[in-house]
Amino acid sequence: MFILKAMIEKEKVIDNINVLFGKISGKDKLEDQVEMLQSHIVELEIDIKRLQSRLEKRDHISKTSVSVKQEIESKLNEANIKIETLMHERNELKKEATGHILLRGMDTLSPMRFSEYLSQLRSLQSNSETLITVYVPQGQSLSDLKNTDDVLGQIDENSQHLLGKIDSKTGYVLFYDTFGMVREAVAPVFPLNNSMLKFGTTFDIKNLKLMENKEVGVFVVIVHAGESFVGFAPDMNGFETYQVVRSSVKAKHTKGGFSQGRFEKLRDEDIAHHIEKVRIVIKKMLDDTVNIDVNNIDYIITGGDQQLVKHAMDGLADDIPLIEKTMDVKIEKHNADAILKSALSSRRYLL
Repeated sequence: MFILKAMIEKEKVIDNINVLFGKISGKDKLEDQVEMLQSHIVELEIDIKRLQSRLEKRDHISKTSVSVKQEIESKLNEANIKIETLMHERNELKKEATGHILLRGMDTLSPMRFSEYLSQLRSLQSNSETLITVYVPQGQSLSDLKNTDDVLGQIDENSQHLLGKIDSKTGYVLFYDTFGMVREAVAPVFPLNNSMLKFGTTFDIKNLKLMENKEVGVFVVIVHAGESFVGFAPDMNGFETYQVVRSSVKAKHTKGGFSQGRFEKLRDEDIAHHIEKVRIVIKKMLDDTVNIDVNNIDYIITGGDQQLVKHAMDGLADDIPLIEKTMDVKIEKHNADAILKSALSSRRYLL
């Protein structure tokens, strides 16, 4: 028992000495300071993590905002270009339908539909020679053809007036029934070389059939401000090579004011830069003898803004016949077949 008490007292003495030593050495104070500092470090680490999280969110929002802004501006620019394109196409179509006397209708005939159209015409027959076929090359009119007095006497004045309104770079072929059951004209995809006038029991479509079956190589150039297409097709089956050319072009300034002049100047510079890019593509494609034999290009078919087309084509292929067309088609890489179909289409006019 005594030994136990002695041991307890000894432990107390040791504890007291340790306490006394700790107080003398400042150990407790240091441990408290260490603990306090450790706690503060933990707090700071928490603050740092919170701030890093806020910074990362802010960076993400900032990057996302810039990305969204760029995407919106890009889509807006594309939309403005397409609006300009559609307005241009609409104005071209309006030109064809101007005047007090209007066409009954117009129709675009793809190569396949054109073939079907000719078959339908060929199937029409009359017991007497009441079916009139007239081939009118570009730059001529009905009255310019020889022996047209009899024809003009058979065709009603409204139809003659409407024929004078047709602005076709390839000429047109008139199919007319003196009974008024058939009154229409078709502007073929390729130019008519010779005029012809014929009364018959059937319509004469032989020259159009020859044109349809002829293997013709075409170089297609469609130019809009900021969006263009260049391609070569050795036949009607598809493009052998093509390229879509895009540039950033400012939309037209509509608000006026002091800044409009400078804005339009910048827009003109954008367009000039785009045209130069298109010219480089055209020249490279024409010079690429591996893929294209220039001698195999029978016609250059152009669409879009014809003024821009002239700038793009100036001096590059002046010896190849050029056909200007109205082509309402979306310019996309995956849309090449539709572009060729539009380029090789004919226009039908219901008188």
